Amino acid sequence: MIAGRIIAGLATGSLVTIVPLYIAELAPPENRAYLVALKGLLTGIGYLIANWIGYAGSYAKGDVQWRVPLAMQIPPAALLLILVIFLPDSPRWLVTKERYEDAERVIAMLHAKKGEDFIQREMLEIREQLALEQAQRTSASWVELFTLRYAKRLLLACFILNMTKLSGGGVIQNYQSLFYAGLGFEGRTVLLISGCYGFMGVIGQVINMAFVSDKWPRKRTMWLGSLVLTTFLVLLTIMSRFYGDGSHLAGAAAGVAFIFLYSACYAIFFNSTVWVVVSEIFPQHLRGNSNAFAVFSMSVTNIWLSQITPYAFEAIAWKFYFVFIALNLTAAVVYWVWLPETNQLTLEEIAGAFGDEVVKSDKLDHDHKEDTSK
Repeated sequence: MIAGRIIAGLATGSLVTIVPLYIAELAPPENRAYLVALKGLLTGIGYLIANWIGYAGSYAKGDVQWRVPLAMQIPPAALLLILVIFLPDSPRWLVTKERYEDAERVIAMLHAKKGEDFIQREMLEIREQLALEQAQRTSASWVELFTLRYAKRLLLACFILNMTKLSGGGVIQNYQSLFYAGLGFEGRTVLLISGCYGFMGVIGQVINMAFVSDKWPRKRTMWLGSLVLTTFLVLLTIMSRFYGDGSHLAGAAAGVAFIFLYSACYAIFFNSTVWVVVSEIFPQHLRGNSNAFAVFSMSVTNIWLSQITPYAFEAIAWKFYFVFIALNLTAAVVYWVWLPETNQLTLEEIAGAFGDEVVKSDKLDHDHKEDTSK
């Protein structure tokens, strides 16, 4: 069991790092957030299914209660193992390996409707920008990641992913039973509420895809989302303070409603936005390492936060919510002041938002004319 848990954890950590990065490198700027949001929607559906499997398992007897939920994870993993064989490589990765024809073939497959001129220009922009970044490299990727030049980006990436836990979302997801117990609910009712809770993430993600992804600026989405989460946490704190003993059913139900609304709003503002931002703010040669380090820091935060949460609720109960309220307010300020806007920019253009040198459009036009005249 322990060995399986370790292997599954390592595999999940790899997927959490790679999947948003892969989508960001293949997606066009105008659909990048939408496609990452689609990944978020499927993740939300997975959580929903897992919640109801857990609820159904509560009626089983003996080892079946935990063996069946564990076994249910095998078919999706096996399907992923098969389907990943048919996925194309990232054109940017192919260019770094000097496999230019393969890179152009992938770009043509992804952007066939945009015409040959767009495909050639996209290929040229990728080659020129990667060549420029390679010429400016001063050390190995891991060493360069921690230099002053990339300090702001690395701190932002770590802060953004750590806030996925410190905003309260991870705690609510993992310790719903404590939240509902704090509102006076107990027994199988807690599992039933948790099952219904899973619907909110799916609903919120659908709203994100319909009205937010690639339509709202990333910066505004994140600072406004932090304020919205703060509002619901304040309301939840009030409900827990006055109706936490279970004596007032309407008040306890209102507390559950605010937890549900928090989940939906987290999906609307953050569930996919954080992953697309972290995946797009670094240059090609640092993108994988930066994502890995940010995810590692998030995982460390998740470990210590998960360890202290039960003790915190036991010691200070509803007052623990004030920690997340303060952190969300801090996040709103950080996003407002320090997060550059990256919406609708190519991965090559985003470097310019952080002060990096980028290939000028007039140079691309000149080089493109030379290429097409040959």
